[in-house]
Amino acid sequence: MPARLKKGGSRETVSANIKELVHDWEKDGTIGNSHPRTKQQAVKQAVAISLGEARQTARGKAKPPPPPAGTPSAAKEKRQRRRAS
Repeated sequence: MPARLKKGGSRETVSANIKELVHDWEKDGTIGNSHPRTKQQAVKQAVAISLGEARQTARGKAKPPPPPAGTPSAAKEKRQRRRAS
């Protein structure tokens, strides 16, 4: 996989990564370690790689803030944290 793939999960970023990977395939016949025979297969492989990259960058995002204190969901979350410890 080329190091020049953009990180991010937006539609524009994923589309740019797909375009870059298909361009690489047209140039040298490979996408990462695979050698798709047709352009259709190359596009499918590029989509899978781009969406995987987007999913990995989405995992690094911050967690949502905890619920306000005194709410039923806050008490439930506190119980779950105690059980996990």
